[in-house]
Amino acid sequence: MKYILTNLFAAAALCGAASAQDLRLAVQAYTFRDRTFVETVETARRLGLKYIEAYPGQRLGAGFEGTTDYKTITPATLKQLKAFIDASGLKVVAYGVTGASDAAQWRQLTDFATFLGIGVIQIEASADRAKLDLAEKAADASGVKIALHNHRQAEGLPAAMLKQLEGRGKNIGAGADIGHWMCANTRPLDGVRLLKGRFVALHLVDVEGIADDPKLRPVPYGSGKGEIKAVLDELKAQGFKGYLTLEYEHMSPSLELEVAACVRWFNAYQAGLLDKNDQLPVANVAALWSGFAKTGKPATWEVADTDKEQAELNQRLAGLKPLQIDPASIKGNKPGYGDHEGPSKGVGSNPNAKYCQLWDGKAFVTVSLAAPATAAFYTLSSSNDNDARDPREWALYGSADGQTWKELDRQKDQSFGARFHLKGYAVKQPEAYRHYKLEILAHGGDKDMQFSRFALYGEK
Repeated sequence: MKYILTNLFAAAALCGAASAQDLRLAVQAYTFRDRTFVETVETARRLGLKYIEAYPGQRLGAGFEGTTDYKTITPATLKQLKAFIDASGLKVVAYGVTGASDAAQWRQLTDFATFLGIGVIQIEASADRAKLDLAEKAADASGVKIALHNHRQAEGLPAAMLKQLEGRGKNIGAGADIGHWMCANTRPLDGVRLLKGRFVALHLVDVEGIADDPKLRPVPYGSGKGEIKAVLDELKAQGFKGYLTLEYEHMSPSLELEVAACVRWFNAYQAGLLDKNDQLPVANVAALWSGFAKTGKPATWEVADTDKEQAELNQRLAGLKPLQIDPASIKGNKPGYGDHEGPSKGVGSNPNAKYCQLWDGKAFVTVSLAAPATAAFYTLSSSNDNDARDPREWALYGSADGQTWKELDRQKDQSFGARFHLKGYAVKQPEAYRHYKLEILAHGGDKDMQFSRFALYGEK
């Protein structure tokens, strides 16, 4: 994609507006309350998340004693926990929802947060001014910010939260959960605008509807009624720079996959790759993860700049020579869906052609050259339809006689950033062969498997 910094955007930045990169996505550990904190960290890493909001009471696991409760964790365990977090590469950025009853307990809580590098403590919004005075005093003394959180209580609605923050300093602010606002019949964008400039954190949750209904469930970003892109745009315009927390309180059977869909949507937002409907450029959000539901292996789903990748690949291919494949030699393990989607259609340079067949756990195509040659590089492309048909794992083989095959390259956990996305791979063990075979070992989970533009290249 081509990114152009317009004069208008530059002017907005000079006026204090934040950029998309100033917004960072964390996950509330309560999302994965069915597992330990250590397992939650491992899950977050697998799904492409770098930041976590911890909550009190989650079992630590993996040999650690106790839970994440700041009141009961021992100094020795706390030290071990910090070492684990530091080694994981993730950062715990917030903690809550919690609270303290007096100044001594607040000191215990802020010391816990400071030791772990936590910058925000979430507490319940409350009309009890003395309670908030105590919290603000602890925030001012420690430098750890206090965020007023809400569930569906009246005190957590935007106007009530704004009133609670009247006259207070910069170390205490709003940490609203916009999903709970939606379940209390409140439009998130209205609330964010009302609390302009007072956010220190925010729970970014999309929900299937807006009504006074606690049974409404969260959904992947961009597929609900939360106007998530508009909310993020508003926060940027307000100059908010900080962490947004993804939280699922609904234990969906496809929980990890829905969280992964949220991560990919957020990455696409940061990269400016959402379509005019504020969604990813696919048929629907469900298509992002339907294939993974069958494999049980959620993907990181980083958003790819396919234009940049294509330009780099074209430059690489310009320094190579195509190996001439005999069209009559192309064979597959199945004929495909007719001549227009047969094995030969998956080989070559036509982006609109593809080899498509019913998946039964195996798929391959073999090709032959006029004479033995060393394939140093090869290409493979996604085609039309959806990513659940794309290859995810494959191996490239070479053979002198077309009968005995030697593995030359293997790729795992592959994904294509878009439809008709051409990717290139250097052969790990290049040798001169006359016959080559591409064998697909796993795909996205659809009943059909397809690929396009398999081609071999040698050094000039």
